[in-house]
Amino acid sequence: MRKLLIGVLALFSFSALAGENVVITTGQQGLTYNSVYGVNLAGALAEFGNKSQVVPSKGSLDNLDKVAANEAQVGFTQADAFQFWRNKHPNEAQNVDIVGQLAKECVWVAVKKDGKISKAEDLTNGAKIAVGEPDSGSYASWQYLQQLVKEYGKAETYAKGGIRSLAKMATGEYDAFLWVSAPGKNNKFLDAVNQDGSGLQMIDMSTWNVNDKLPNGQSVYTKESAKVNGAFFGGSVDVPCTTTLVVANNNSSDDLLEAVSTILLKNQSRILGTAK
Repeated sequence: MRKLLIGVLALFSFSALAGENVVITTGQQGLTYNSVYGVNLAGALAEFGNKSQVVPSKGSLDNLDKVAANEAQVGFTQADAFQFWRNKHPNEAQNVDIVGQLAKECVWVAVKKDGKISKAEDLTNGAKIAVGEPDSGSYASWQYLQQLVKEYGKAETYAKGGIRSLAKMATGEYDAFLWVSAPGKNNKFLDAVNQDGSGLQMIDMSTWNVNDKLPNGQSVYTKESAKVNGAFFGGSVDVPCTTTLVVANNNSSDDLLEAVSTILLKNQSRILGTAK
């Protein structure tokens, strides 16, 4: 009997140490959410005894849908995408908690040089803007900005992304192209705009309402002057910047939620990939 009791206790101890199977929903294959944040968070969670599966996704809105449905326990999203999504899905939002935050991400807009768009105020009255795929964070950013700046609602929005859509500004198919990425880091869209002979340029996006708040009281956007190599205005543009949030299904175990929060508080540089 004593041996049986010891065996049962050992089994419980092993189970406690074994942790959980965790699905982390990230972003497009090979991009930052997937290949940096997801991989690094999975590695850190393994040290808490958890086995994580890092899965690619279409972007922030896709991640929020999956976390709310508990198809994934943890995911990444832009703060503005989260605010847009929770306004559209108030019931599902009850299943999602913000458990931490990571780096800043900014909303960038490129236009054709000498085209019909030269400033943010021109993004109205039929201006054609490509903003990324429907489940992407950039699409959500534009939808959310349209809620804050009503004049943007008069623009023609196209749910198209990628370098091909950026290039179509040269032919006049689109007047502007919007994307979201971290400031101060290499980005394929910014690199393309800065190429000699691209015929493209960046514009300020400084005319917007920044009064909206997340549930935790944090501002959805801050105004930043971001450096842009080769850009006009002395090499920088004014852009609205949001924050990368880490969200979790609130039906996940307390142990998992505590582990994720602890990692993000004490070891954020590791998740960001900036630890030395």
